[in-house]
Amino acid sequence: MADFVDAGTLVLMLSLGTMAFGAVVLVAGNAGDLATRLWSAGFLMGGGGVLLLLLRGQIPSVVSIQVGNTIMLGGVACMLCALAVYTQRPRMLRVVALWFLGSVVLFNVAASPPILAPLHARVLIIAGVVSLSQLLAVIILSAVQFQTTRLLNVLRFSHAALGVAFAARFLFILQTHTASDYLGPYPFIGSSIPNGLFFMAAIFIAFVQGPTFMMLKKEQADKEAFEARKQLADEVASRWAERRLQAARLDDARAGTIEHFARGVAHDANNIIGVLQLGYGQIIDQVRRRQKVGAEALKRMETALNQARITTSGLMALGGKEPPPLADVCIETVVDEVASMLESTLPTNIRLELATEPGLLAYTHRGFLISALFNLASNARDAMPRGGVLRLTTQHRDRLPEGAVRIGTPLSGSVVDIAITDQGAGIEPEALGRLFRPMFTTKEHHDGHGYGLYMVQGVVDRTGAALVVETALGQGTTMHFLIREIKRG
Repeated sequence: MADFVDAGTLVLMLSLGTMAFGAVVLVAGNAGDLATRLWSAGFLMGGGGVLLLLLRGQIPSVVSIQVGNTIMLGGVACMLCALAVYTQRPRMLRVVALWFLGSVVLFNVAASPPILAPLHARVLIIAGVVSLSQLLAVIILSAVQFQTTRLLNVLRFSHAALGVAFAARFLFILQTHTASDYLGPYPFIGSSIPNGLFFMAAIFIAFVQGPTFMMLKKEQADKEAFEARKQLADEVASRWAERRLQAARLDDARAGTIEHFARGVAHDANNIIGVLQLGYGQIIDQVRRRQKVGAEALKRMETALNQARITTSGLMALGGKEPPPLADVCIETVVDEVASMLESTLPTNIRLELATEPGLLAYTHRGFLISALFNLASNARDAMPRGGVLRLTTQHRDRLPEGAVRIGTPLSGSVVDIAITDQGAGIEPEALGRLFRPMFTTKEHHDGHGYGLYMVQGVVDRTGAALVVETALGQGTTMHFLIREIKRG
């Protein structure tokens, strides 16, 4: 058996094989993975240390024995650190560091010239510390943070088997109390049958551990990639489902908005049509009776037609994207027209007051302006259910008035201020921020559809005007509609 098992060949196989494996893994492996780098460095150092031991007698003993064993133990430490990193157990790195320092110090002190412990004592130390290292490996692999696989069990078993082999070697040497009976030219191997078999088993187990760990890393990477793909697929599916849900909600919101807006416009249209039908019926009845057509019926029909024109102007202000054609507009005539239409809608407990500055000209769209002013005045009327005074005033301003809310263009220079003031309860602070949003209304019993002030904002934005809201609880509200003034001459 001694002739069959050539110790030098076994040592050379072990050193070159482990170094080659470490080099391949270091070059071809994932350079960004710390566990892979440590594992490959461990095999490189382990093979290098064994190669130095092989050169015993041809190089100084300090280099062959002390440096060789130190490098070999360093390689074992690197592999233990790789396992600790892989299993996500950073605390075990301290234990590995203590094991390495203790092992290196113990062996080098024993092998130092002043002490120069017997050969079997040094072999005992190496066998003992390597057996302890394999026990640490089994401990590290026994508390993994992920699911156990067959490859992981193979790695555990290989470390346990190598630990048992070195422990048996330790006990065998301890039992004989000498190394002379079985240590040949390579004392760390031996030339007897038990030592040859031991070293063959050690080589086999070491060669199994290297690729097993790398296959285990690949298995984990494949599992993580599969989970990542599954998570990505689930996320994509979830986002598509969320988008479909959002699209459905948006469709519902659009349908609700259209329905609400249609009901509001239909309500206004029915009122206008009702007035026209009433006036038409009165005129037909008077004609049949050959009576003189009364001015009251005609006036009522004219008011309804004006309201229809105002409604369509408001809708045009909301529906168009292109800026409307603007022109010089006489503010006094516009206010008179709005007041004329408004008077027919005022209850008996509300009095209209006008205070217009003559000669004011502004650059705006006449139809949009009338629509906006009528909507503001209608809101002022509805804000006074107990009655009061509704004021329409116009004046020249060189600076904008202060107010709680401002919308539209930040005007500067000379402006025309058309102010509509009511003596109502004022606007609550929480309602000010939502005042010009569509479908928002403070009117009770669903009297309003919430598009009046939204239309006003559309007029303000499309004609380059501004609107400032002044309000105080219990004292009323003033809406300042501001337009660029055109100087005469």
